[in-house]
Amino acid sequence: MTTRTLRHFHSSLSRTRALTQASCLYSRSRKSLVNSNACSSFGAERLNPFRFQQHCLKSTSAQDYDKDEKKNTPPRVRTKPFLLDLGIPLLVPEWKKMFNSKTVLSDVSAGLTVGCIAVPLSLAIAMASGVPAEVGLATAAVSGVAGGLLGGTTLAVTGPAAAISLLVIGAVQQHGLEALPFITIGVGALQLATGVTRLGVYAKLVPVSVIAGFTTGVGTLILSGQIPKALGMTAPAGLNPLEMLGYLGSHMGDMNLASAALAFGTAGAMYGLPKIHAKIPAALLAVGGATVATHTLGLDVALIGTLPSGMSAFQFSIPSVPAMGEMPSLVATTLLIYTMTSVESLLSCVALEKMKKTDYKHNSDQELVGQGLANVGAGLFMGMPVTSVIARSGLNVRAGAQTRLPSLIQSGFVFGSIAFASSTISMIPMPALSGMLISTGCNMLYPSEFNYCYSIDKTTTVPFFTTVAGMLSMGLTEGIGIGCATALGLAIHKNMVVQVRMKAVKHTGAEAFGNIETEVIPPIESQPPCKDALVINPTDKVWLIEGPVNFISMFEIENMVEDLRERCNPKAPIVLDMRNVTSLDFTGMEELATKLIESEDDFPSINMITSRPEVIKIMKKVDKDMHIKLYPSIALSE
Repeated sequence: MTTRTLRHFHSSLSRTRALTQASCLYSRSRKSLVNSNACSSFGAERLNPFRFQQHCLKSTSAQDYDKDEKKNTPPRVRTKPFLLDLGIPLLVPEWKKMFNSKTVLSDVSAGLTVGCIAVPLSLAIAMASGVPAEVGLATAAVSGVAGGLLGGTTLAVTGPAAAISLLVIGAVQQHGLEALPFITIGVGALQLATGVTRLGVYAKLVPVSVIAGFTTGVGTLILSGQIPKALGMTAPAGLNPLEMLGYLGSHMGDMNLASAALAFGTAGAMYGLPKIHAKIPAALLAVGGATVATHTLGLDVALIGTLPSGMSAFQFSIPSVPAMGEMPSLVATTLLIYTMTSVESLLSCVALEKMKKTDYKHNSDQELVGQGLANVGAGLFMGMPVTSVIARSGLNVRAGAQTRLPSLIQSGFVFGSIAFASSTISMIPMPALSGMLISTGCNMLYPSEFNYCYSIDKTTTVPFFTTVAGMLSMGLTEGIGIGCATALGLAIHKNMVVQVRMKAVKHTGAEAFGNIETEVIPPIESQPPCKDALVINPTDKVWLIEGPVNFISMFEIENMVEDLRERCNPKAPIVLDMRNVTSLDFTGMEELATKLIESEDDFPSINMITSRPEVIKIMKKVDKDMHIKLYPSIALSE
């Protein structure tokens, strides 16, 4: 068998000569099919190089092909049945795995390890959120069960998150602590409705660059809020980071040395202990060490204080409906927290799926169902909003978790700590919790998503900086809004001169091989010679991706991959030709790669044809294990 690369057919020939060559190729391929008794009306039609099918994801059968060809039907809109059973039938096998004797010991060990982190971290986040310490613990204990059993990712752990803490404290300051359960239940109800109606893709419309900016902004605000507390100072409320620096500079004489030593000692231990061994419960040892030092040395610092003990810490109550005059601002707050908790959870689970694959494929709709029930449950126990937390979930993976059992174990550990060890928890020094939050804030200053966006397209970092600037100067809501508006403006600007909608056009290998009508992508002859071209047969299906692949294309990406899974031959490889992609960003490419990787078990292989440096960079970031094979060009077999 011999191959001729695509370069050969994209030389500077005239269109007449190119079509003549394609016609000859068609004739030889048709003859080969006849000799092998493989010729059919469908095969002959698909080999015709003069006909390019400008429809999206048509059926591969002869009857459906002819029918679609005659009617020239537009792309169909996909509809999925509502998740009215909450996904429970698919989760039952997952629950049964929790009792596998081969994995129980490793799961229990992982759950206890996560629990050792969850207790001090929940206390610290409760402090940062402006709620009593017992609220953070009760929230972690209740939400971990629902999120663990009904979430869309096997190894995820649900609980209070540092990234949401400033949204919570803003809600508490504006509406009062008594309104927090109502807001939490509202967030959960929205998430549950979104998951049941399978609209989880809407939560992904927030660009990755804005999420990265939000993370950095929250980290900066956490630091500016906790450093004065770590130094034993009482700073005025409402100061922005620059004003806080000025306040610290003028009040350094008021610093409490013991408080500062405990806080920064805890932060140092949080940073250093995991470098010794990944499974060390750094938070527990750091806070425990600070507590022992405080009471051994008799240090004069503030303590958590008395906590409710036993079941009195879990106050089941149905929140009262606020007055109608308060509803507009409450609804706006609830929608903001709903959006950010949903996005945070989905991003966390996508990252977790890449860390360790499980038999249960990540499902964004199911994840929102689980998070929704977790938030409703937390609200009924007077709790605060929760997310799927990457810090605890990542530790769960590193600790050797295999099933959903560790999430339940860590919830039981948190429950036991507040039910039977509240007197010990009350002795923890507040500066130690400030030190934990300082460590957390530092880790949030430079999110990995920023590095990805910067390395792919430097213009996508503009929403990052506008989000951070808006959050620090005007507020969280304003910063997120400015970042999203900036990202949308950039996307519209890029798409003004190119095709706005993304679509996938089906060709045969022969047609893709002879396609010379491309104006956006430079012709093949101007690109470096390719040594590792993908060899395909003349009748192999090649999907030409046209238009932008960005956060605006989320719906097209979702529909396209689902149609590929349903309509393509499961015994044939998937070939995606990315040469006609007009523009792209990290958010869209990550979603495309994630959806394709989730479908890899349905096909022998998934292949992508591209020589664009930005596509290759993104794929190396989001697909480090190379589930999707990259090729610079196509070679046609004879």
